[in-house]
Amino acid sequence: MPDAKHSLPESILALFAGRDRAAAIMGDLAEMAETRGRLWFVTAYVRTLVSLGWRTPVAFLIGMASMRFLFRTLILLLLIHRTGHLRDASLGDVLSTHTRIVFYNCLINAARFLIFALPFVAVRFGLRNRLTQLTCALLLIAVPVYSLRPWVMDLSGILMVTAIVSALIVPQWRRPMIVLAATCATAMAAIVTCVFILVGIFHQKIVTVSASKMSSYEALVFALAAIVCVYMHQWLLQRRPETDRNFA
Repeated sequence: MPDAKHSLPESILALFAGRDRAAAIMGDLAEMAETRGRLWFVTAYVRTLVSLGWRTPVAFLIGMASMRFLFRTLILLLLIHRTGHLRDASLGDVLSTHTRIVFYNCLINAARFLIFALPFVAVRFGLRNRLTQLTCALLLIAVPVYSLRPWVMDLSGILMVTAIVSALIVPQWRRPMIVLAATCATAMAAIVTCVFILVGIFHQKIVTVSASKMSSYEALVFALAAIVCVYMHQWLLQRRPETDRNFA
């Protein structure tokens, strides 16, 4: 978390370059600005910020395009033709019908978020980043939920919970899992907030809020999630002694 002693420009730069590198860059710029002037410092800072920060908006656009294409075309078409399988046998009758519906909705929304998150983190942080690898693994586990076959959805949910718990237990995957969980929770909370806002505006029941009305809020919802992801990644996944002690 940014310390009070760090300036706002340095804190913004740290979101893209990391705290140590941002401090070094700001030191170099400040030193050269003593002879070149304040205007040079501002233009050099903006150029540096653009050169380091282009990945985030590009990653966001690719993530949104992936989510809109896959979810709104391929997956929605699949859902239309698979609804009849919801009456198939499941792995067991431990959960009530209402609880199972809530569980399935959570899985479907988690899979939808991961469809956005994977291309975003892959472009923003790289394929070798542990957050990217964890997101890819969870997406592969979650995608079968769109088959809408109860036994497949149950198995996908069991594997998802197992993977999440395992990631939280294993030290090297704990912080990436916390970053992903915080990002997903932000998206979910924003979606729920938007739904209740739309319910209040249009005086409709939650189930009748149309997808067309929600689509206008998607960019805001996933932008908030992207900001949280970048911030949490910078805070938890940078090698800092205090976070290593807290999450070891």
